[in-house]
Amino acid sequence: MDLLIGRAEALGLRVVFCDLGKFHGQVHSSGVVYVNHGRTDLRQRVTLAHEMGHWHHGHDWSRDHNVAHDERQADQYAARLLIGADAYAVAEDLCGTHPGALARELGVTRRLVELRREDFAREVLIFAVVDEWCTA
Repeated sequence: MDLLIGRAEALGLRVVFCDLGKFHGQVHSSGVVYVNHGRTDLRQRVTLAHEMGHWHHGHDWSRDHNVAHDERQADQYAARLLIGADAYAVAEDLCGTHPGALARELGVTRRLVELRREDFAREVLIFAVVDEWCTA
């Protein structure tokens, strides 16, 4: 978590742990990320990465916006931040391809595993297209 907090600070964010009731976390336009200290370590970590994604993408809740799109972008950012390709490969070697098992091994949520898989599938497709262009 310390490394993740350091990354948040490098983005210009300040991380505050407090009681947020039913909410996991939120990022304020002032650059403060609030994380619910009553959640599990896993949930706090995923929440912080997710809120960093909102900050990175400049999501603004003071205006009309596409909530589903913004939430997906924040989750994609969190997945990329928390699941490296090498760690994913090691986890898959250890426990197979089941998203729940991978999530447990990687210390993230199943949703983040599924989103990261989409990234890997896109990368494979891009490499195949580039390879085809280069050999044509």
